[in-house]
Amino acid sequence: MSTCLPSETPGPLRRYRERELVNLSGDGTGELKEWHRFYDYEGFKVPDGPLLDKLRRTFLLRCSRNLFVLTGKDSSSSRRPKSSKDKSAWRTDKEFAREMLAGLNPVLIRLLQDSITKEHIENHLDGLTINKALEKKRLFILDHHNTLMPNLRRINTTSTKTYASRTVLFLKDDGTLKPQAIELSLPHPDGDKFGAVSKVYTPAEHGVEGSIWQLAKAYAAVNDSGHHQLLSHWLNTHAVIEPFVIATNRQLSVLHPINKLLDPHFRDTMNINALARQILINAGGVVESTVYPSKYSMEMSSVVYKNWVFTEQALPADLINRGMAEKDSDAPHGLRLVLDDYPYAVDGLEIWSAIETWVEDYCSFYYKTDEMVEKDSELQSWWKELREEGHGDKKVLEFYVWTYKINLTIL
Repeated sequence: MSTCLPSETPGPLRRYRERELVNLSGDGTGELKEWHRFYDYEGFKVPDGPLLDKLRRTFLLRCSRNLFVLTGKDSSSSRRPKSSKDKSAWRTDKEFAREMLAGLNPVLIRLLQDSITKEHIENHLDGLTINKALEKKRLFILDHHNTLMPNLRRINTTSTKTYASRTVLFLKDDGTLKPQAIELSLPHPDGDKFGAVSKVYTPAEHGVEGSIWQLAKAYAAVNDSGHHQLLSHWLNTHAVIEPFVIATNRQLSVLHPINKLLDPHFRDTMNINALARQILINAGGVVESTVYPSKYSMEMSSVVYKNWVFTEQALPADLINRGMAEKDSDAPHGLRLVLDDYPYAVDGLEIWSAIETWVEDYCSFYYKTDEMVEKDSELQSWWKELREEGHGDKKVLEFYVWTYKINLTIL
């Protein structure tokens, strides 16, 4: 049968559509079996033994497939920048800064809008004062201080040792970023009430100072890599989307147009997340063994989740919140980037715009009026479950009245 809204379901089929959703939602009783076909919010344990081994092999196989194109060649070679003949190029300040815009975790750098101490950097701002550089939007920051500091004392009791870090960068006249200073901080030995013990390091090329500067950059880079794995990837990609997958399967019939729209994007998400809980984010798993928060990884992720706001996750909203873009009706996609050479934002906005146009056209085909959205019982149940159960632990979610325009924006 073709896709249709609940109200447009042919009469003889309506009870089957309603019964299917009841079956998929379950009644919350009994023991979950491997073959059961329903979705709930209780934790599901992937069985040990041959089935888990099969899941592991499948998971690793699918990961490896991402490395190859149909020709069997390494697809990464066509996407990565041309490598320099200088094998130490990765140590340069230019590359260190470039990776914040086009590297592993280009989602955290933000425009610096608060005044900072002049002592360490004002003589390196191409003749600008601190205030003038701030006014011209030439200063940026990569901040791994507030996320790490509350847990840093405990993290450093493990075999892992790290610092909380802040990196300040300056936008040069040629459009590239240059690191100006890196602040490394540790908890005060006399207790948290005394704040942090911090030291600022500035660029140097030779001698002991040059080696210390390389080490400071390494700490900042490690923090950025850990942030990517634990927060940008696990939390903001896998974990927060899981309630959407569950609610979609529980509340939207397979005949529902929004189910059809979302289903391809949810493919294998639940399987991957279940497997990740067995071998990646479990106690003593890969993440705890390789990412700096060690055994406090999941606790730190949970704390950061408290500041997660659904309506701020859209790429344009994120760029504006970080000061990396401004609204401009004359600019492509209605945004003017503060940095022209920001590949993540430039490419991302192209993709975002294409998806937005497609989703708007698709939804407009089924929903001709706001009233049709309001009277869609399945869609309203889906949204209610997301707010109250899926992400119900967030008491002050910035969810808005469900109108047609907001519907398009969210989807």
